[in-house]
Amino acid sequence: MIKAGYPGGRDVETGQGLVLYLDTPAAGPGSKANFDWLRKQFNKLGITLVIRATDYNRFQDKMLKGTAQIYQWGWNADYPDPENFMFLLYGPNAKFGINGENASNYRNEEFDQLFNQMKNMSNGEPRQLIIDEMLEIVRRDSPWLWGYHPVAFSLHHDWYKNAKPNLMANNKLKYKRIDPVKRQAQRELWNQPVWWPVLLGIIILCLSIIPAIAYHRRRERSAAL
Repeated sequence: MIKAGYPGGRDVETGQGLVLYLDTPAAGPGSKANFDWLRKQFNKLGITLVIRATDYNRFQDKMLKGTAQIYQWGWNADYPDPENFMFLLYGPNAKFGINGENASNYRNEEFDQLFNQMKNMSNGEPRQLIIDEMLEIVRRDSPWLWGYHPVAFSLHHDWYKNAKPNLMANNKLKYKRIDPVKRQAQRELWNQPVWWPVLLGIIILCLSIIPAIAYHRRRERSAAL
């Protein structure tokens, strides 16, 4: 920030605080806690973070025009290979002007050359060395926020198998399994009939009827007299 002319988050010439804008399609109440946390972290650096939440169509329009400053977006890999992630930073795949998947519009000639060399190589040590070199380049340039790893949690029964959250694929349903024997045993164990509320209800009903019967008898006797 000092190198950029904003020591302590203040412009050296004007003294005004640095304001950054985060564009996101997440506008629901479930995102509020995350955005509040982000604001606090930026505030520690003396930066004011403004959240600009819009509908997804408007967000996409901003990305196509390259008018977003900071953004949050995701990518679901079509296949588990480094190329499927590295091409998101490949210069000719820029979102602005080309409508590619490089939403940060990042361009680095050295990275692009290594990508073209790596993308069709077979897995092995030579390819891994090139990937490591590419990672060092993007870590240095930082078109993305590195070291930020959201965590997902899920709760499921032990008879429900292969249900671990997985961000590598959407076709997870075909891999999931159910143990019907264990499921039935646990259903019978957890769903034992509880009879005491029924018995208590019958007793209360009987007790409530007694005054009504007594009142009816008194009325019949008084009418006879």
